[in-house]
Amino acid sequence: MKQFQLQLFKGHPIINDGENRILIDTGAPSTIHSSDSLNFLSKSFGCTTNYMGLTVSKISDMLGTEITTLLGADILSEYIILLDYQNQVVEFSKQEIDIDGTQADISNFMGIPIIKMTVDNQELKFFLDTGAKLSYLSDSLTSNFGSVGTDEDFYPGVGKFQTECFEITTVFGDNEFVVKYGNLPTLLQMTLMLGGTDGIIGFDFFNNFKVVLDLKNNRLKYAK
Repeated sequence: MKQFQLQLFKGHPIINDGENRILIDTGAPSTIHSSDSLNFLSKSFGCTTNYMGLTVSKISDMLGTEITTLLGADILSEYIILLDYQNQVVEFSKQEIDIDGTQADISNFMGIPIIKMTVDNQELKFFLDTGAKLSYLSDSLTSNFGSVGTDEDFYPGVGKFQTECFEITTVFGDNEFVVKYGNLPTLLQMTLMLGGTDGIIGFDFFNNFKVVLDLKNNRLKYAK
């Protein structure tokens, strides 16, 4: 088990491990690193330096802060992970991490976790993406709500873009919380459809719950 101090840079979870500055990204199937080998938690992992044209240099430019590593689902699934945004802590373990919370079944697409939540009385499927500062729904699902303004975000393969934003009450289990949703560009909306999902849930989920993720076994435990 190893615990890291969590830095939230504009809603993006980043940890420092030796010389590596690592973005934790459950929304990415593959780890991208500055070299083809990553030493992490006393283990050496082979990884790519270029995923579909994406490098850590390009990601750093879009983020606005330098990273050496985007830690994706391929390596994250090797561990049970505690994400505690309120206390700014991330923990990686090979053993169970016990928190007093509620168990939830999840599924995945290409290793990216999928959870079910209710929005506007509809049960929807969401990619659970630590790398997303904003959450997303299609414009057909946000059309009943008033805009709270625009925000800028970026997405690998698309770059930076502006989106209208909507604050919408969302239900997960017995918990209601407000999520700031944007609308994805058309190309990314098609990616959601490929994964059989209706949206992406990011920062607001992890900012509301302490979460233990076991991606390999499709398990999630959460507590307020």
